[in-house]
Amino acid sequence: MKPRMRSSTSPPRWWFLQSLRGLLLAMLVACTGDPQTARRFDPAGPPPGREMRYAEAVGDLAARSRAAVREPVGTLLVGSSIFRRWSSAAEDLRDGGVVNHGFGGSCPWELLAYAKELVIDFRPAVVVCYCGSNDINAGAPAAAIAERVEIFLEAIEHALPGVGVVYVSINRAPQKRDRWAIVDDANHRIESACRNASNRVFVDVNEGLFDADGSPRNDLYLEDGLHFRPAAYHEIFGPAVRAAVESVRVTPSD
Repeated sequence: MKPRMRSSTSPPRWWFLQSLRGLLLAMLVACTGDPQTARRFDPAGPPPGREMRYAEAVGDLAARSRAAVREPVGTLLVGSSIFRRWSSAAEDLRDGGVVNHGFGGSCPWELLAYAKELVIDFRPAVVVCYCGSNDINAGAPAAAIAERVEIFLEAIEHALPGVGVVYVSINRAPQKRDRWAIVDDANHRIESACRNASNRVFVDVNEGLFDADGSPRNDLYLEDGLHFRPAAYHEIFGPAVRAAVESVRVTPSD
């Protein structure tokens, strides 16, 4: 059964921010005469002090996929290196046509910037997203992370009516032990947003990444305490994401 989709008479925040973005930048450039100063206040661009990255890598990734994909995409993964390293995704998800567009150490604002190239142009039935972890490493607060994730998800939903969305929780990696409270806060905020949208599913992988005594399963992590060994994808990510994808799968839009 197809999930019921959200209905709203007001435009999404993504649309609002894009309109506000153009207006604000024009006003700030006119007032300051300095485009660089204006960019610091761009609500849909990089946070202050950050620059957009990965343009060449994203272009190459999209080109390779365009050459390989011969039919409408069922499931598309997009996000940071946790997904980029998921080389067994097709096997773990039991979907030979899955497209994996994980790239670099990407953040939600970069996913938004490259949304058309990496997601929208492929018109997937289901988008599976992992992002936010790198924002925590960069010192971003939970509220800002959740807001940027929501803007990205709304952009996808606005461009692809009826799309199913699966968001995979930020993992409570040993490398982030001193920031687990921020991880938990961001996850809680994003889960709440997903709960309010019937086309979305929030997948919490953290329960499977910990032992019964509450300690991280270090056997699932590489030496950096952040990225995963293949077993984590086979045992934890695969089954959880596969079930979520099936629950939101719909026919790709025309």
